[in-house]
Amino acid sequence: MLGETVAVLTRRRTGEDEMGEPVYEWDSERVENVLVRPLSGSDLADSLRPDGIRVSYSLAFPKAWTAGKAPGFLTHRRVALVARGMDERDADAALRVSGSPDRTTPCPTAWDTTAEVGRVDG
Repeated sequence: MLGETVAVLTRRRTGEDEMGEPVYEWDSERVENVLVRPLSGSDLADSLRPDGIRVSYSLAFPKAWTAGKAPGFLTHRRVALVARGMDERDADAALRVSGSPDRTTPCPTAWDTTAEVGRVDG
């Protein structure tokens, strides 16, 4: 089984603007061999967003990716599915990590960390 290439985006504070508000940039780290499984998408039932849609995926990260093993590492991160055409430089279009990823130890497969990601459009 072979996975896809994704980019994990991390927000980094780069300074302050002229009003004293923080300015952020996104750093990208590519991760190879990530299993990507689409979860059921759905239309939003909110009457204020009749054309809205929710998309979500379950990602299984490989054991070889050691950066993601630190507790809470994927919290507040975003993920771009590079192999599916998402631009890793566009953090606004990237998928947001939902909740806390689950790490399985010991794990008999090559993938030991799963996370759900998604976004709402419309």
